Amino acid sequence: MWKQIIITVAVVVILRHILTLGYIMGFHKQAPYRHYPGPCRIIPEIDGGSEDIALLSYGLAFISSGLKTMMVKCDEILKHQGNIFLFDFNHPEQGAIKLKLTGKDFEYATFSPHGIDAHEDKKTGVVSVFAVNHRHDQDIIEVFQFDHKSLTLQHKKSVIDPLLRSLNDVAAVSSDAFYATNDGYATSVFARQLETFMMSLKGNIVYYDGTDMRIVADKGFGDNGVTVSPDNKFLYVSQSLGMIINVYERNVDASLKLVQVIDIGTYGDNIFVEPGTGNLWIGCHPIFHKLVGHFENITVNSPSQVLHVKWEDPTRATHEYTLSEVFADTGEFLTGSTVATYHQSTKGLLIGTTTTKLAYCQVIAF
Repeated sequence: MWKQIIITVAVVVILRHILTLGYIMGFHKQAPYRHYPGPCRIIPEIDGGSEDIALLSYGLAFISSGLKTMMVKCDEILKHQGNIFLFDFNHPEQGAIKLKLTGKDFEYATFSPHGIDAHEDKKTGVVSVFAVNHRHDQDIIEVFQFDHKSLTLQHKKSVIDPLLRSLNDVAAVSSDAFYATNDGYATSVFARQLETFMMSLKGNIVYYDGTDMRIVADKGFGDNGVTVSPDNKFLYVSQSLGMIINVYERNVDASLKLVQVIDIGTYGDNIFVEPGTGNLWIGCHPIFHKLVGHFENITVNSPSQVLHVKWEDPTRATHEYTLSEVFADTGEFLTGSTVATYHQSTKGLLIGTTTTKLAYCQVIAF
């Protein structure tokens, strides 16, 4: 009798686990209906991905391109050289410009940028750009200084640390300090697949103060996009496999306190925080298993989605909110949306992707 009970319980637990994983992967979902916030077009200069975008106060945006991670198996994707592009929201007709990457200690040939962020020094005007780099031997954070006149990113240093294990994104809080997310622990394809199947809580958030690095939040389930609020008081992290956004309050010592969880019901990737309002724009993958298939075969379309979190009271960034869908596509126009960056004064919206195109939309209504 007890043997039958134990077997029954084990079967139920395993079945529940498999059904939960299938739900996360989106096997129960159909491709979404297309809807855009206004007219949208493809930016032709980028075809190797536009995984993340960092926006400066005066409308210039840095775009990471050429992502290659351990999950990418398609040769057509792997052939793309890693680069960082520049887009001017004030002159969207100019398209994207590839920036020069210089520095004697910088390995351009193996550059594979993922998450990206920028910091503007209000006193000096110096712009520092931080980029996650999946280098051939390890994951690191590259730090550049931007020269607008020559359209150059001058490499300043590479931040290397054992805690940077499976990097995804970076959020700058000064010209030296940043938070970064590890989306898991495993560093091989098989081990990562097993880690995902077991739904292990192996992701974490680390903080680097310019000298030392430490873990400030652990047990993350696919910690992905990370960004700070306009006043630097809060940190937003998309826990992709959990289909939630975690809102952390930053303490004086840069440690974190979880104060709110936003259930978005989809695989959230990178987060953009709108200056002034603090509202969130989230690039999402509504059917995640399609993205996995796209990494193996570039002809497989992965649907795209952009969500918007509007705070009811902008002065209190962690309470009531309205969740809206801004953009949805079957993947035929835009495959694998990762980020959505909104420029208030021009009402322009850039939507980046893992490995393919970059879209620009005029936001009229949503």
